[in-house]
Amino acid sequence: MKWRMKWGIAFILTVGVIGVAKMEGSGVIDKPVTQYVTTGEDFLAMKKWVSSMMDDPDNDTILVSHQGGLLPAYETMQPYKEGVLVSYSNSIPITAQDNGLVVFTAITRNTGKTLTVLYDNGDEVTYGFLGMLSKLPYTSVKTGDTLALMGEEAIYIVVKQDGVNLDASLLPEYLSGSVE
Repeated sequence: MKWRMKWGIAFILTVGVIGVAKMEGSGVIDKPVTQYVTTGEDFLAMKKWVSSMMDDPDNDTILVSHQGGLLPAYETMQPYKEGVLVSYSNSIPITAQDNGLVVFTAITRNTGKTLTVLYDNGDEVTYGFLGMLSKLPYTSVKTGDTLALMGEEAIYIVVKQDGVNLDASLLPEYLSGSVE
């Protein structure tokens, strides 16, 4: 399929979702259609469907894991809200652990600049107290892509697996890459 047709399909799909949401909001459509396509899982399913129509030469790469797991060795980790605060001696870049979709970026009251990624394996990871965001909402990410840079020497992390927050006591194992 030619690249123009691929981008055309993606554009039509995006305009369609936005158009239906606007018509529902203005009362033209009285059925709650947008509830079917407003969760991160729905956008991930659409991303996979559109990606399946496109030949991506980057899929031919070999993925190599590093010993540090999701993040390099940290100094301290302590429970905070639904996740943990992880401290480092130096600021580090926050990178994608797998292919996925950025489903949320905002400044929140409790965690400052925050970014959430829904990975293709179903894990949803939220990173907070970030300095600079590198991705916009609904942007596809590949393993190793820089998502953000730390703002201070601590970062907030919460992980959801199968829609349930991973217990803070399991996060050290998850961050080291040994929990699936």
